[in-house]
Amino acid sequence: MAGGGNQADGDARFQIAPMIDLILTLLVFFMSSVALKQTENELALLLPGIPPIIGKTTGAKIELMVVIEEDESLSVNGASLATGANRELTALRTLIREQIDLFDNTLPVVICPSPDARHVRIIEVLDACAAEGVKNISFGEKS
Repeated sequence: MAGGGNQADGDARFQIAPMIDLILTLLVFFMSSVALKQTENELALLLPGIPPIIGKTTGAKIELMVVIEEDESLSVNGASLATGANRELTALRTLIREQIDLFDNTLPVVICPSPDARHVRIIEVLDACAAEGVKNISFGEKS
């Protein structure tokens, strides 16, 4: 018998090398089977387009469309709201707060900046929406 030695004395020896081989083989098997399972991540994105129907409405399309002009003036749903000199946007915040009280914080706010609008003004509008707890903000084209 190869490597068995003399069995006459009755010592039964535990061979560790085959045990290590078996453990490493099982380890490789389980590591490779776990690596084959791929988990998918979900990103919560809201793409521009038709907004979902808001829970408290009766099916009417309700949204606030904030248009930012080149001179930094704002209009919401066609009504002039703020000039470029107004940096706090209190009128916009008040309007958003009223609309959230009527509907809920999933009210879609679509920001439509003109191509020449300053980015600072867009950030100010985003900050005003965040301060009032708006959860559904998207960007659109100025029509």
